Amino acid sequence: MTSQTPPQQPTRRSRFLRTGALFGTSLVAALIFGEIVARVAVPVRNIGPTFSEYDPVYGKRLKKSFSCTRIAAEFTMQFTTNSLGFRGPEPVQFPSNSILFLGDSFTSGYGVNDEEEFPAIIRRALEHRMGQSAPPVVNAGSGNIGNGYWLKFLQQEAHRYTPQLVVFGFCVNDFLDNAVEGVYRVGGDGALRESGVLPRQEGARTVQAVIEGIPGLAYSHLVGLARQFFSEGWGAGPAPVSGQVDNSLTYALLDSTFSFCARQGFPVLLLAVEVDTARLSVMRRIAERHRIPLIEAPSKWVRPELYYHVDGHWNASGHAAVAQLVLPYVDHVLFAKTVTPERE
Repeated sequence: MTSQTPPQQPTRRSRFLRTGALFGTSLVAALIFGEIVARVAVPVRNIGPTFSEYDPVYGKRLKKSFSCTRIAAEFTMQFTTNSLGFRGPEPVQFPSNSILFLGDSFTSGYGVNDEEEFPAIIRRALEHRMGQSAPPVVNAGSGNIGNGYWLKFLQQEAHRYTPQLVVFGFCVNDFLDNAVEGVYRVGGDGALRESGVLPRQEGARTVQAVIEGIPGLAYSHLVGLARQFFSEGWGAGPAPVSGQVDNSLTYALLDSTFSFCARQGFPVLLLAVEVDTARLSVMRRIAERHRIPLIEAPSKWVRPELYYHVDGHWNASGHAAVAQLVLPYVDHVLFAKTVTPERE
């Protein structure tokens, strides 16, 4: 009579491995399903690597010597920075005596390819007229950042660039950005002070590094949807309602920034984008007090063909139109021509 060997019971280790394999397979399947749903049914604002990285002075700054393709529902753009961390070609030498542009994503040119952003259009116009004697153009614009960046940048780096003109691009969302970042505050005496605190980014920047370390993952629609949810500020916290924003912080930042430029002898131009009438009137009074011209970019309600309908940024035609508005003021500084500010 032959005895039968009882079947071996699965070991604890083998059960653990099978459970892990099942979990991993389910997770991959869920991610693939989520990616398909995101691609087919969910509008994702932008897909591609993040442009910025952590900076101990400014909180964040554009990556240096960086290039990527960014995909959105209404456009696909090529975005490149030079070794200084600015959008634009690699400078032959350090760009001192420059035309300096400071602003947010409208200034950096989110939504258009390299060389289509309005500072680049102005640079080419100057090079066409002046040849090798044309001043360098520095586009220090950075998306999703408030006006505190202007003041910090000038205090830290203006002496290196010695700008012949500073063009500040101010967008209506700067009021909210300044409040959310909390880098500066207005004291009880009305004076502007640094808070000494930068937005916390450690965890989010770690996630960013992991995502961008895996080839192709940054172009996942699911990742783009997650970034859209947390915003490119990477979890800066809940934003206050627009009506609850203290506008005095922004006005104080403008006043302090313009005062700094006056002390340094930097001519200034203020470009306003989509600012409502009430707040624009206050900004205009601040600009007039500092003898600074203020021009308004064409509104999307007046010139909708200059804007992306969903994204809201300028398209290539919008940047070309804004360049034509700004260029006469650049000419005025460089060639001492008399220009009369146009007001809409």
